[in-house]
Amino acid sequence: MDTQNRDKTYIKYKLELDAVNKYINNTFIYDIFYNYGFKINNTIVPLDSNINVYEACFISQLVKIYIDTYKEKGALNILEIGFARGTSCLIIMNQVLKYKYLKGYDIIDPYQTAHWKNIGVTNVNNFLHFMDKKLNYKLHQESSTYAVQKLRKKYDISFIDGSHEGYIVIQDIINSDNKLCINGLIIIDDVLHKGVKDAILEFVKTYKNYKRISINNNNEFITEKILYDTKSKKKSFNNPSTMFCFQKIK
Repeated sequence: MDTQNRDKTYIKYKLELDAVNKYINNTFIYDIFYNYGFKINNTIVPLDSNINVYEACFISQLVKIYIDTYKEKGALNILEIGFARGTSCLIIMNQVLKYKYLKGYDIIDPYQTAHWKNIGVTNVNNFLHFMDKKLNYKLHQESSTYAVQKLRKKYDISFIDGSHEGYIVIQDIINSDNKLCINGLIIIDDVLHKGVKDAILEFVKTYKNYKRISINNNNEFITEKILYDTKSKKKSFNNPSTMFCFQKIK
């Protein structure tokens, strides 16, 4: 892209691109949002992702604050349900790679090869090569409702961005709860979809050992009084209306 067009792109999306620099601070990921696509074999593959800039910055902050607050040492385990092109995975990995102790990353996506043609795996491997880092991640290509139950570890963070069918989403949440550490996070995307909304409403009605959290200007977790806000349409880097985070308190 020539300099003139680059300047136009930056001017048009200055607020969002500056936020990516501030909250994510990674040139590989910045270029993804700048070009709105992944560079593979010198070709830009369109991003085509439901993870927007506001959600991306929210995820990045959540993971960083969690690590800084709760993980002095020991294993750090991440569970991701729904992989697709790997956008959210890169954002989470960017923070996880800064943690100096043992790290594990399990990804559930039954369609990565059949539907996504392994583009998520390609993007993650390219990112790790760019970062000159290694990470023990494992892709499980089977249904999340079965795959998560078979995993034999406790997780610090579960990111749910798979099916929008309510009965699957609630099972993903329940399975994540069964594997989640105390103080661990469940991050749920696409909360405005009816199936996801119904699952969240069932979850917060039944599980009283969670609080919904957002982030204040001091980079701290704060508790949201409303567990499911059906009216908010706000775009926020600290509390987007399309993505919620719940913390397990006991």
